[in-house]
Amino acid sequence: MKISAAIIASALAAAPAFAANWTPEVNTQKLAAIETPAPPVPSRAGPRDGQNYSAAEEMLIKEFDITGITVDIPESEVIRQDRVYNNTFGFEHAFRLALTSFLEDYKNPDSALSNTLRNIGAPGSPSKSDLKKARQLMLDTMNRPDSRIALVSPYRLYQPENGEAVAANWVFYLRLGDKSYWAIVDRTGENPAYNYGAK
Repeated sequence: MKISAAIIASALAAAPAFAANWTPEVNTQKLAAIETPAPPVPSRAGPRDGQNYSAAEEMLIKEFDITGITVDIPESEVIRQDRVYNNTFGFEHAFRLALTSFLEDYKNPDSALSNTLRNIGAPGSPSKSDLKKARQLMLDTMNRPDSRIALVSPYRLYQPENGEAVAANWVFYLRLGDKSYWAIVDRTGENPAYNYGAK
């Protein structure tokens, strides 16, 4: 008993010295020298990345041959808008109408195709050749990573410039270069889809 008490007493006496050598000194200089890596930049999501609503990705690739655009169409938002709002038709039909409007509507002078026609020097009533050239130019621009297409949700980015309500419309945002466009698709189907650009 006396031997073990002596061993314990000597161990306890040596503990502060051992502890002092075991823990490193912490001061402001050492803390300032620690480099914390920046969080990684989120990668862009293209149609082939599987990070968006799959039907949107499939439509872009298979029906419109658009593979390079940045896409912001989360599945959760598609499902929410499909359930919360009074829709005559679903997202897929609305998205197809929006893309068709972007690529075919030149009667509205503020539309994406009208703007592209002006850029190639074919305003007014374009020829079939001018329309084909303008559509191809739009597709080429849409296939770049700096272009973006998004499903607009209320109270978030990309709100339509003319104030169309998401509750009444499927709203899609398209950025081509430095220009923003919106396609508006009436959820009731009573009004035709249309698109226009930021002024």
